Amino acid sequence: MAPAARLSGLQKDVLALYRSILRETIRKDRKPTLDSHHVPLNQLLSSNSNSSTSFARDKFRKEASLVKRSDFKTIEYKIRKGQKQLKLLQMPGVNLVGGA
Repeated sequence: MAPAARLSGLQKDVLALYRSILRETIRKDRKPTLDSHHVPLNQLLSSNSNSSTSFARDKFRKEASLVKRSDFKTIEYKIRKGQKQLKLLQMPGVNLVGGA
């Protein structure tokens, strides 16, 4: 079995931000449905779902595809921007990401 590749600090930061955003959007998507019925996790994570989770995942991947791996300044900027957006998403009054 081959050893897992070691991640740089920047890669760890990006993955941590991605996981935090997904956790928060899943929590936001589940919140209105807690009283009515249970929504399976795989439905919340499915790409055809019109949810905050699918929007956040698609937006994250789109932004990631626009940046070169060697462009550290842009990556650091996008991490800071993502952390600010995460803080906004964590506010109690925010229920939706990327509203149309």
